[in-house]
Amino acid sequence: MSNLSKTTRRTQTERSDRTRKLLHEATIALLMEVGYSNTTTLGIAKRAGVSRGAQTHHYPEKIDLIVAATEDMFHAFAEGLAEQAALLRAGRLSLDEFLDRVWHRMLDGDWFYASLEIIVAARGDADLRQRLQPAILSLHGRFEAIWRETFAPVSGSDSGPDADPAVILNIVMNMFRGMAVQAVLRPDKTFLQEMLKVMADILRTRVTPIVE
Repeated sequence: MSNLSKTTRRTQTERSDRTRKLLHEATIALLMEVGYSNTTTLGIAKRAGVSRGAQTHHYPEKIDLIVAATEDMFHAFAEGLAEQAALLRAGRLSLDEFLDRVWHRMLDGDWFYASLEIIVAARGDADLRQRLQPAILSLHGRFEAIWRETFAPVSGSDSGPDADPAVILNIVMNMFRGMAVQAVLRPDKTFLQEMLKVMADILRTRVTPIVE
């Protein structure tokens, strides 16, 4: 293959990657702004600044685009979580700082609230639910790997599931989700920070960070 052919193929691939990225970002932005039911492929293409032809070439149906954008969003959130966990293991973050950063990524970012729109939609859409389940299981598997790599049971704690760092941190993440839902109608920072502090105190009785 000539250098020209290689360059042309690489350029085409780069353009396709860029188009998909724009479509994914537009999808998540619209989910955040107008919700799942009001998010349309036409609106996504317009928001992304790409033609309808380009959109349907990559994602023929709305569900294809929703699933792809969700997978991309899940991957980005897991990568960010892994980066924060690495800082904790390196001793560059305290446990309180780590929890605070994870909490604010959930509260201020697009991962949780966009996910909430999709989850509510999937509850009544069997096809969407089936298409998204592998992405959810993959995300949770990534979370649990990070938890087990980053935390160890407190010395002397009981054995069993209640001593598994993955189980303990999964509880924390579910508490964060509940707090984020409550924050929609009660955006009281003091109220939320008090719960975050108590959560950190409870967590210290069960697990400890693995400092490398």
